[in-house]
Amino acid sequence: MKILRLGLAVIMVVSMVTTAEAAKKMYLSIATGGTGGVYYLIGAGIAKLMSKYAPNIKATSETTAAGVENTRLLGPKKAEVALLDETTLRSTVAKTPGFKLEDYRAIFSGHPMFTHIFVSVDSPIKDIPDFKGKKVAVGAPASGNEVIAKAVTEEYGLTYKDFKPQWLSFAEQASAFKDRSIDVGIITAGVPTSSIVDITTVVPIRFMYLTEDKMKAIEGKNPAFFPNILPANSYKGQMTAIKGIGSAGTITVHKDMDETTAYWLCKVIAEYYKELAEIHPAGNAYTLNRVFEGIGIPFHPGAIKYLTEVGVWQKRPARFK
Repeated sequence: MKILRLGLAVIMVVSMVTTAEAAKKMYLSIATGGTGGVYYLIGAGIAKLMSKYAPNIKATSETTAAGVENTRLLGPKKAEVALLDETTLRSTVAKTPGFKLEDYRAIFSGHPMFTHIFVSVDSPIKDIPDFKGKKVAVGAPASGNEVIAKAVTEEYGLTYKDFKPQWLSFAEQASAFKDRSIDVGIITAGVPTSSIVDITTVVPIRFMYLTEDKMKAIEGKNPAFFPNILPANSYKGQMTAIKGIGSAGTITVHKDMDETTAYWLCKVIAEYYKELAEIHPAGNAYTLNRVFEGIGIPFHPGAIKYLTEVGVWQKRPARFK
């Protein structure tokens, strides 16, 4: 009986310790994007690194429709971390009753993204005005991809009444393009993005250029968008550099996230970005020398604490107090 009681006591102690440890652990849900995009891979990479290096934190990545949906998940705290670009954040908050921009805080500037606008190499479409009457994939419904697709097409005088918008995720665009069931694809993502790599293994494609004046006009109306270059040979058959529009994602959290978790999120990204780059080359962009790029919302105090420790916050742009 004594041995039995002793055994039960040991089990109870172990159970109490395990329960206490579980109670201490922080669980993070990271809202990313579709499986064919870079947000998805980078988000999964950050989740892996947080679970590996941040004490008492278990992070998981969630597949979403990206920017707009991520904004709507983060606002009511249905996710703890989100990848999104700031133009999408601002426009979504403005259109969503009960949402407040001041509830969002930045942790780190994400990878630069390029808006790939492409057709098959033998397409009669030569320029964006030629989209009239065509099936144009604008991205998943309520995604950041759709925000920039509309910004580009509207700058060329087109609305959804002029062409046939197809609300498709990156992976769905790849399938539809290979099946020749769409005429134009629009994918805003880091370079290279797997969906376009997938397409080019089957269908030779041609990328659309944007003119300098159109790029400047788009940037003037959407400050988080900026002229960008798709380097030559980024994809099969793409022999020359392509001028287009781009944006930068932001690792964003709710203002109510505790300071310690935000600190570790910033620290892990900054110190282990090379491991992130092993998951996708876009991870090489997560460096301290561009931590402020494309960000206008305030930084979380936990991120500020880490950036101050490494001497970066002291060099912040004037827009951050």
